[in-house]
Amino acid sequence: MKKNAFTILELLVVLAVIGVFSVVAYPKISNWITDRNVKKEVYETVTFINDMKALVDSGKYGMIQLSLKPNLEIYTMSNENFFNTYKSISTNNSYKTNYKCNYGTMQNGFQRNKTLETIKLSVSNNDSNVHVYPNAAHNPPYTVLCLTKDNNISYMRLRKTERDTETAQNVDIFIFCSKSNSSQNSCNYNARFDFMYKITINQYARIKIYRLKKNGQWVKIDG
Repeated sequence: MKKNAFTILELLVVLAVIGVFSVVAYPKISNWITDRNVKKEVYETVTFINDMKALVDSGKYGMIQLSLKPNLEIYTMSNENFFNTYKSISTNNSYKTNYKCNYGTMQNGFQRNKTLETIKLSVSNNDSNVHVYPNAAHNPPYTVLCLTKDNNISYMRLRKTERDTETAQNVDIFIFCSKSNSSQNSCNYNARFDFMYKITINQYARIKIYRLKKNGQWVKIDG
């Protein structure tokens, strides 16, 4: 009777094949996991911004200001304060005249709303897999969005923007790098690391998502 069994030689061949496969496949699997982890936080941030815009559109607040940075901050303005600052015919101020907002701590009518600060990135969260730009190592240290129903208020201080190639409009930017190959300082607008993503936000809070290709060019993947 013929017995079916592995010989030592056959077992060694199988182990050698598995070893070669592991050497070839492991870097690809590792890179896929790293990229997936960064991409996950990108989409979580986009969802968060959209949720804040939905709160404003629902009428709960007159304005929500997002300060996008590692330790993200939220400032809200009540409908009453928003009306008194921007809509009342008896109001005469530079915010109303120029359709601008100042940083939340510098403009009357805003209040810090920590209950809405449900997302933390980079150095403010040990479980985060990303560094982000802008951050405290650069100027400006944050990307500020002033969200309103009519989308006509923009941040008055220094902003990091670029021109959208599809619309020719200036858009705010927020960049994500992997902690695996970058630092808070090296993650910046001119960096060209693997696993980098970028979101752009126009005046209507419409968001586009880009991924950096191997050739150093940004390619739009969503929005």
